Amino acid sequence: MSEPFIYFSTYTVRVGHLDEALDACRDVARLVESREPRMLMFHFFADESSQQITCLQVHAEAESMVNHMSVISGHLARSGSWIESFGNAVALGEPPAVLTQWYQEAGEQLAQFPRHVAGLTRVGSPVG
Repeated sequence: MSEPFIYFSTYTVRVGHLDEALDACRDVARLVESREPRMLMFHFFADESSQQITCLQVHAEAESMVNHMSVISGHLARSGSWIESFGNAVALGEPPAVLTQWYQEAGEQLAQFPRHVAGLTRVGSPVG
């Protein structure tokens, strides 16, 4: 059985680009919903000031992240207009090479926790 791959990171939004950032997040979420069936969860959350946005992704397996990077490549290329910086990027599970390479090329840090120790995944409505 393959292990899940979980990724999250926080983006600092450029001053004056909040609307653009929120629109971009909504566009990416729609794209993921329509083109990435192996993505189990995909959410953006903003802090109270909306100066930082965190993206949470839960993939069925690491290979799903490879597909995700391909699907959103155009959005990533345009994100520099609204993202000031990346931070708190974490990969839970063995990250695919395309993700670690992207972080290396961007000069950003990616914390990696490749060893899955224990856990479970429930998908669907809660019981009860």
